[in-house]
Amino acid sequence: MNAREEQLRRHIENAFADVPRPADDRIAYAPGAWETPELIRDFRGRHWKDIPVERIRQHAAHLSLLSPEALPYYLPAYLLAALTDLDVRDFLLSQLSIPDESHPDVRKYFQQRFGLLSSAQRNAIQMFLRWGRDEASGPAARQHWARALETYWASS
Repeated sequence: MNAREEQLRRHIENAFADVPRPADDRIAYAPGAWETPELIRDFRGRHWKDIPVERIRQHAAHLSLLSPEALPYYLPAYLLAALTDLDVRDFLLSQLSIPDESHPDVRKYFQQRFGLLSSAQRNAIQMFLRWGRDEASGPAARQHWARALETYWASS
């Protein structure tokens, strides 16, 4: 891990350090989703620092299932896993990208979920998105990272 990634890691850890762990029955908001039991099983009772990257990768597409209490608690695990795991990174970029105006309900839901984050937490996500943009492998990938940053996070 280079110096920039280590600085980003510390910034993420500090920004989310004081978030209380959600109750076991508040990890996921959608009890009927087929992925929910496994998500709860894998996250229940664990500090976000103790969830292995392999589990985060397994649940990379399930970030949207986290309850409002669980999202800010487990989000740093996803952010840190994305520093080393390309699959998590790709899923996380999609989860951190606000839907366009043609999907007003989904856009509003995104704003409600991420609007609850503190300014330090939003700043950590901005730093993460800048890092992802700078690390992207080509112009199209850089554009996706820049769009996520510019269309929501840079102004939040």
